[in-house]
Amino acid sequence: MCRKCFQWAKGLVFLTRVTVNNTLSNGKKLLIHCRSKDDDLSTVELTHLQVYNFTINKSFWGDTLFFCDVFFDNEMHSFDVFNQKRDTSFCRKTCYYEVRESKVCKYRPLFLDIVEDCQYWKKKSN
Repeated sequence: MCRKCFQWAKGLVFLTRVTVNNTLSNGKKLLIHCRSKDDDLSTVELTHLQVYNFTINKSFWGDTLFFCDVFFDNEMHSFDVFNQKRDTSFCRKTCYYEVRESKVCKYRPLFLDIVEDCQYWKKKSN
């Protein structure tokens, strides 16, 4: 198999783009740090409505997991931004998220006005 053919097929099958949007109110900044067991994407600061994009190379075995820690209002929250077993059929090419004060929401890739799922942040116990 030619090398260019493999790279073309790899892009069609194994790559997923992740987009995370800072939709915190009042112009709040968001720090986001995403990683997997093999890749650390470092911490990025997002201003209000700024978008963070990265690409995931999915595993042949179907076990790719990326998670993100988000920091705002002196609190840290975490969520799985891509779980290959969960997300492959839903966001085959693109996963789109919005981070809010109370939750993170995943949207349908072609219909950004349709919320697929929201994960509420866990309350911190004193």
